Amino acid sequence: MDQSVSPPPDEQADETEFATVASAVTVEAAKKKALEQLRKVVPYVREDDVEFVVVDEGGQGGFLGMGRSQPRVEARVLPGATEAVGGDVVDADEALQKLDDFVTRVTTGMGLDVDVEVSQAGDAVVADIAGGDLGLLIGRHGQTLDALQYLAAIVVNGHAHARRQVIVDAEGYRNRREVSLKAVAERAAQKVERTHSELVLKPMTAAERKIVHLHLKDHPNVETRSEGDEPQRSVIVSPRRRA
Repeated sequence: MDQSVSPPPDEQADETEFATVASAVTVEAAKKKALEQLRKVVPYVREDDVEFVVVDEGGQGGFLGMGRSQPRVEARVLPGATEAVGGDVVDADEALQKLDDFVTRVTTGMGLDVDVEVSQAGDAVVADIAGGDLGLLIGRHGQTLDALQYLAAIVVNGHAHARRQVIVDAEGYRNRREVSLKAVAERAAQKVERTHSELVLKPMTAAERKIVHLHLKDHPNVETRSEGDEPQRSVIVSPRRRA
């Protein structure tokens, strides 16, 4: 059974895409299972916004069917739902209202007693959530908050041709986490420089890995890559290869 979640091909450039792979007895069953797995990360995604790719149709196997492989299907949230393709963006006031309504509706549905404040920062619209225990909303390493932000971007932008950036935060969590991850990246780089050996960091979400990649992108002595399957995908910091 394969329950890996994969990032886009160039994760140093963009790790905001959500995808998962599942296997089952039939292709249709694998599609259903993949969609269920995807909804654990992006809870309210519509099937119409998901692309299904049959990775493996399965095999009959050898004698008496031994060694038979099951069909494997990838389910990926269509990037077109939020990517900019030119044209006008959603009006700022409309975007703020949509964002406020959506985040308020979701947090209320989660049973959270919170306050939602929306504002505009440049071309982006921001929802800052404040209240009691926000651990449920943030999730492990911010996974739930990332999923909420992803869905909010879909709701805010709708069918507009260009994407307006949407940020959903919880009492400054994103800034605190970014500072922490940059410190982790710096310590890792120093250790790799000292030992001349690669270092595997703890598993991170796609958004967290992106912060580490970008922070060390121009480091003169180390380079980064990601390996492994979600949710155990990790950044590896290694000595920079010389031309």
